[in-house]
Amino acid sequence: MAKRVCYNCKTDMPPETEHYEINDEVYCTDCVKAHPYTSYSYYINGEYVGGSEDDHTRYVESLDDEYEGEEDGEEQQ
Repeated sequence: MAKRVCYNCKTDMPPETEHYEINDEVYCTDCVKAHPYTSYSYYINGEYVGGSEDDHTRYVESLDDEYEGEEDGEEQQ
């Protein structure tokens, strides 16, 4: 039986050991630093329109909103 070793540091990993599989290679938990994040799916009237990982969808926070409003004299709808 072949030993399972970390692709990065070559440490032996016995059965029932927590580990990561990335691109078909095995890595120990000491070599991989996992950073939690949250992604969102966006729906309008129940229809999926995109997600937070899409290039065409983004959430604009109030401090980043550059909208200046309508010019004086323009009709608002």
